Amino acid sequence: MTSQSLLRKSALGVAALAFALTFGAASPAAAQSTQVTLDIAGRDFTGTIPITTGPRPVFDGTLCDAGSNSSTPITALVDASDKFEFNVQSTYDEGLKDFIVTAIDVDEADSTHQWNIYVNGTLITNGGCHTPVASGDTIKFALEPIV
Repeated sequence: MTSQSLLRKSALGVAALAFALTFGAASPAAAQSTQVTLDIAGRDFTGTIPITTGPRPVFDGTLCDAGSNSSTPITALVDASDKFEFNVQSTYDEGLKDFIVTAIDVDEADSTHQWNIYVNGTLITNGGCHTPVASGDTIKFALEPIV
């Protein structure tokens, strides 16, 4: 990764933090929104992004709301991707009835690594659209060896 690219990624985190500190108070219309911290730990693309998220359609238009009109790890990732213009790719797993993240920016899952999702340090077991998150939660997407 070039130093210019690293600088862009560092600027992304600073811009996200400045935005969150400036506009952190939710308006009445955004009262249903959830403020979380999104950590991304890839090989080349890493960062911590404070983001406001909420239940919404993602990727192919499928509603991602944990079945309870809640924010989820996937909505946080997609909202951050939309806001800060980095790439997120996924596939839909028919068996899980959920999305599997296959790439975040330049970091792609492969035959030896997968994107795992943690909420407050605990690996989720229900899938990224089936796990509700609350304000103050930390969501981590980590590209890790498949075990």
